[in-house]
Amino acid sequence: MNEYRKKGRPAKGRKITSGGVTQLSEERTRLDIVLQSPEIFHFDMQSYMSSLSSATAIDLYSRSRLYDIYASVLLDLHLTGVINKRLAGVSRMPIEFRRDGKPDDGVNAHLRSPWFRRFVKDLMWSKFWGFTLVQFRRDGRGWIDYDLIDRKHFDPVKREVLRYESDTSGVPVGEFSDVLYVSEGDRELGMLAKIAPMVLYKRGNMGDWAEFCQVFGMPIREYTYNAGDEEARLRLLKDARSQGANAVYIHPDNSTLNLIESSNKSGTVDLYERFANMCNTEISIAVLGNTLTTDAKSTGTQALGTVHKEEEDQLKEDDRDFILDVLNYDMADIFASLGVDVAGGEFCYVEKKKIDKTVQINVVEKLSAMGLPISDGYLYETFDIDKPEDYEKRKADMEEEKRLKAERAALLEKRLKDGGVKGNGGEGKFIDRLKGFFAAAPQDGAPLKY
Repeated sequence: MNEYRKKGRPAKGRKITSGGVTQLSEERTRLDIVLQSPEIFHFDMQSYMSSLSSATAIDLYSRSRLYDIYASVLLDLHLTGVINKRLAGVSRMPIEFRRDGKPDDGVNAHLRSPWFRRFVKDLMWSKFWGFTLVQFRRDGRGWIDYDLIDRKHFDPVKREVLRYESDTSGVPVGEFSDVLYVSEGDRELGMLAKIAPMVLYKRGNMGDWAEFCQVFGMPIREYTYNAGDEEARLRLLKDARSQGANAVYIHPDNSTLNLIESSNKSGTVDLYERFANMCNTEISIAVLGNTLTTDAKSTGTQALGTVHKEEEDQLKEDDRDFILDVLNYDMADIFASLGVDVAGGEFCYVEKKKIDKTVQINVVEKLSAMGLPISDGYLYETFDIDKPEDYEKRKADMEEEKRLKAERAALLEKRLKDGGVKGNGGEGKFIDRLKGFFAAAPQDGAPLKY
């Protein structure tokens, strides 16, 4: 049951309104949430540690700064890829509602609409952000839809909606209608709190790597001029600025320029690359529980990859159970409030087995050779073959042909047991005529030529 309904919140409440700070003052006064742009850049480990300390404080806590860091680290391409892979493991598996073991078309029509897949993904995001807060409604066409409440404007400990992200108190969420709050703990900060350091370390490493490539990967231009010719020096400066952004050294003729390069530039490049790969590996382990299903390792084996795939499948099953728990328990009252009857039924996943058809056909052949009856319908469905329109007629013809063939075989066997088959003239038997074909052999044997 939804906990707010259990606490006696009204069946009908008001909608959470939100908008930007650029709206007119009289409009802002009517908003429950006044949105502000997040700060995305210029974060380092010191910023992370201070924001984490602020978010984990017991009394005077604030998550706003930490959530800005979350938004920043989500720009990382590798993190985006592995998170999308985990979300797809849940959103791509169809869900249906069954009552008395049969699908309910009325409820399933809502589950096939676009909002539901977005909703499943937003539920999964609660594992990364720490919680998800949504408010359901009916759109202009009568379909179910929802609004995702900005996480910076909700205090999960006090269960209050904050007007400004820096506020320490707000409006109790129970005053709003059809609100769903999903979290594994009110003070839970989500998986991104653990992943953020790896992204920040990698971002700094990539910046140093880019600077290294710019310094040592581009040729250095050298200009010399007569120390007493100021006009020549100014002319060289102008030419240098107009010819590109790579490094330039301008010095008098009588001065010396020494460029001291790293003794092991290739080793330095490998160091940057290994550090970036290490950060990506840690991110993959945190999100997917493994690395071999996303990264190609020279030391990986097929057996090890299979083990990692099984671990990832177990994680997907756990995520799917989490989604079903929300739908079957937390969403029951909200569905009823929206006019969707889910009483006496349950949400479940539609399992679709993925099989290798080449392997499966070998299994079918072996089972058939063992005498195990196999349904034609199973074969059509398994191997994705269209069933002919005159299937029943063809099946009857095949059965008749099979029956006639069996009768002919039985008749032939019976005649052979009776002593053979009579010839066309009716005289003698086939076996006797076959014996007469050969001449009698001499009793003393045939004479030899030598």
